[in-house]
Amino acid sequence: MNEFYSVGLLIASVLFVITLVMIPVQYRYIKAMEEEKEKHKRKAGEVFDEMPFGEAFLHQNTQINPLFLPANLIAYIIYRLKHKK
Repeated sequence: MNEFYSVGLLIASVLFVITLVMIPVQYRYIKAMEEEKEKHKRKAGEVFDEMPFGEAFLHQNTQINPLFLPANLIAYIIYRLKHKK
């Protein structure tokens, strides 16, 4: 039972560190995407449709990856709180 606890604690610690490291990265990414939308006066779907394949693939990976999901949600909430319209 002690091994399960240790492994679980290790996994939880790694996920916590990944989330803490990725929050600023995801925040900057969300901010850059919002600026891109405003700069070109386009909707999000139009911005993504015009991305090159490689960039669209990276975008999809950073937004959907389960490891980054908590960081992405926290960064999105922080962005919305700082940039209320």
